Amino acid sequence: MTTSGTKLVKAEDLKLAFHGVLKSLSVDQTVAHHVVEGLVQTSLRGVDSHGIRLFPHYAKVVKAGRVNGHPKYQFHKGGNSVGRLDADHTYGHAAGAEAMKYVLEMARQTGCGAVAVFNSSHFGSAAYCGLMAAEKDMIGISLTHADALMLSTHGIRAFFGTNPICVTAPVEGEEPFCLDMATTTITWNKVKMHRERNQPLAPGLAADAKGESTTDADQAESVIPIGDYKGFGLGMVVDILCGLLSGMPFGREITSMYLTPLNQKRYLGQFYMALDISKFQDVKVFKSRLKKYMDEIRREPAKDPAKPVLVPGDPEKKTFIQRSREGIPLARTEYDAILETCRLHNVKFP
Repeated sequence: MTTSGTKLVKAEDLKLAFHGVLKSLSVDQTVAHHVVEGLVQTSLRGVDSHGIRLFPHYAKVVKAGRVNGHPKYQFHKGGNSVGRLDADHTYGHAAGAEAMKYVLEMARQTGCGAVAVFNSSHFGSAAYCGLMAAEKDMIGISLTHADALMLSTHGIRAFFGTNPICVTAPVEGEEPFCLDMATTTITWNKVKMHRERNQPLAPGLAADAKGESTTDADQAESVIPIGDYKGFGLGMVVDILCGLLSGMPFGREITSMYLTPLNQKRYLGQFYMALDISKFQDVKVFKSRLKKYMDEIRREPAKDPAKPVLVPGDPEKKTFIQRSREGIPLARTEYDAILETCRLHNVKFP
């Protein structure tokens, strides 16, 4: 245990245990790979709300029948650069990886590829699939909608989900640029983390049942959109691309990740896009210029020298290096939940 009461666990130990659990649940090996890699990568990057803490839930939903561990994907090509993927209700991580195969292939051929995914489920962090494009020297976009959790501007309840937006791009000499953000000031999984740890929320992040701001995580019924009506509008854009374009439910029709019975499908939609940089200009030139651009931003004068100006993704890059070396911190409750999941499936966990 660390001095803060958390336990550090090595990424490889987590991967081994998670694969063991999913194998015991007869999850397809490729599907399991993307679930495990997605969760562990997310925690290594410091996005704890969408990382390994979700694994016990993911084990429950495949056992209960919400998630299909052996999907039969069906891709419907709508044109040279677009298509739709029926994910057959598998894990969102695996569905996204499957979609990105078609996205990248079409982008190589035409310069652009876009796929709307339907019959999917929760996909964790949007960055997992978004980074797949950057790793192939492309600009990537990764979006998902979610159940109603964003307080409507001028309203008293939620209509849109936290509806994240992720944009990635390759950079010379360092890991890709990656903006991965919810269109709300905080994610619902972070609210749940505060509940589990009996921690208050900062002001202006969440609202109660009357639509009034609250710092009590137990009283939170919705989360506040970023930039008021601007975040609300972005949430709608994501829902148009992920819900309407894919043919999936939208707004308040989307079922809850946690409150819906675990044997019921969620019918989520996602949207992925890639732009092949080489079809626009020399990739080396682009990556070099982006590196120069990012370094110029980092050199901008800061009000507090201890808090320099950062580029989106900088904190995650730093955390990834540190946690890859030292381990991923888990709160006692999170560690115990993973330990219990492994015990139930006769899998050893350190």
